[in-house]
Amino acid sequence: MRNTPRIAVAVLAFACGTAESAALSKQDYQDAKKRIAAEYQVERQKCGERHANALDLCVARAHGVRDVARAELEAQYKPSARTNYDAAMARAKAANAVAKEECDDKRGDEKKACLAEAKAALASAKAAAKAAMKAPN
Repeated sequence: MRNTPRIAVAVLAFACGTAESAALSKQDYQDAKKRIAAEYQVERQKCGERHANALDLCVARAHGVRDVARAELEAQYKPSARTNYDAAMARAKAANAVAKEECDDKRGDEKKACLAEAKAALASAKAAAKAAMKAPN
């Protein structure tokens, strides 16, 4: 289970795709925002039949996918080091939220270790995002 945060990051990265280098028109941007909102509603409705931590985990995943998609759309619409940083941070925070929810199913020392690992993965992702933002192109 040590790979849980890394797996979550990979799943979110592949689920949301990567920002393309071509700039979007304003209409394409607005359409993509509507599509993201609609996809979020569909995913969120799928969570309705679940209970307890399964519901929390499903909601965290839906929120994560939505937040990452929005940040990557913004990075595609207004390409800059800052929007790329924001997209990387959205991926890191989404993965962290999912990992924390997965840790809630555990008890005792196993839960503490899982939470510590999730926190460490978030700190590592934040550091990598900051380094990428400051690196010259």
